[in-house]
Amino acid sequence: MPGRTVLVSLAALVAALVLVVPASALDIADATPPTGTVGVPYSFTFSLAPGSGSAGASWSISSGSLPPGLSLSSNDRTALVYGTPTQAGAFSFYLKVTDAPGPWVCCTEEDFTILIDPGLDIVSGPNLPSGSVGASYGYQLATSVGSGATWSIGGGSLPSGLGLSPDGAITGTPTSAALAQFTVSARNGSKATSKQLTLRVTEPITVTAPTAPAIKLGRQFLVTFAAKGGLAPYKWSGVGLPEGIGVDPATGRVGGRPKLAGSVPITVEVTDALGTTQRGTATVTVAEALKLGTTELPEARNGKRFSARIVSTGGAAPVAFRLAGTKPGWLSFDAATGVLSGTAKLAPRKPLVVVKRSGKHVKRVFVKRRPLPATYNLYLTATDALGQRSTTHLRLSVKS
Repeated sequence: MPGRTVLVSLAALVAALVLVVPASALDIADATPPTGTVGVPYSFTFSLAPGSGSAGASWSISSGSLPPGLSLSSNDRTALVYGTPTQAGAFSFYLKVTDAPGPWVCCTEEDFTILIDPGLDIVSGPNLPSGSVGASYGYQLATSVGSGATWSIGGGSLPSGLGLSPDGAITGTPTSAALAQFTVSARNGSKATSKQLTLRVTEPITVTAPTAPAIKLGRQFLVTFAAKGGLAPYKWSGVGLPEGIGVDPATGRVGGRPKLAGSVPITVEVTDALGTTQRGTATVTVAEALKLGTTELPEARNGKRFSARIVSTGGAAPVAFRLAGTKPGWLSFDAATGVLSGTAKLAPRKPLVVVKRSGKHVKRVFVKRRPLPATYNLYLTATDALGQRSTTHLRLSVKS
């Protein structure tokens, strides 16, 4: 019995020793991760060397980092690196494998490097610089690897008047306004890519000047210039504006109080978002007080042609005149020009009868007499475009 017991104990001991023999050491199979390309999906699988490790191993990055855009997925005896790289470069890291938990936990790690090629990426756009109808346009497309690519239109079309050269230059003179969306393709060796771009072409910028006002000296005015075409927003500025005049850069409103009378030119310049400029001018008439400058009329002679012009100063054209008072019938008056004219006529006088006696004879003689001079009181009123009025009293004397 004792020997049996010993034998049994030895057998149990041997069995126990067999049960606790650890698995073979962890070892990552030799591998060289392939080179990836920015923007191109990537995947590579790491695995344990045959016969190493045991079920339940886990994988992790112990130091360093995977390329941006890639991730690690642990799956027992394998690990998958996957994703889409977003950055070019050489990315080194230590890949660690840890065996399943137990009395004998083994681990190992190895260093690897994954290279990410920049690939071929169109760095232009998506919104290209805008153009203007009738203005020369030029823009050079580019890729992430620099020059050397061959370009073509892969879909849609450029605005009319523009073309794309094989080296990626968009040139020409747009002939009509457009909002063009098109796809360009670039190829450099075995690499190719495409991208949708947008190019806006606008009408030339034009300025509409407001109707110029007429104001009295010392009064304020406000006018607004308008722009169309080009590319909003617009920015307005004054060009040599007189003292007392200013412009709102956002709205194109111009106003102020002119310091001097006369025709005051108001010039503004508008600049659109493309940097294109255009000018517009309005003229403000600034009038002094209206005054009648004629204070007396020349003397008229009976039977002679008479003409006189009424003169006014200041005011805003047109100036209209009105004549009132005891105007003789022969006198005409032009209210627009202020001209008095006509052939003077005095009322005739009856002849004087003279009786002459010679003996028994009596003779009557008719003697002509000159007309008596006349004086007429005239009242003139001048009215200008602003409604200003000026009135004067004139005397018209007619002599025989």
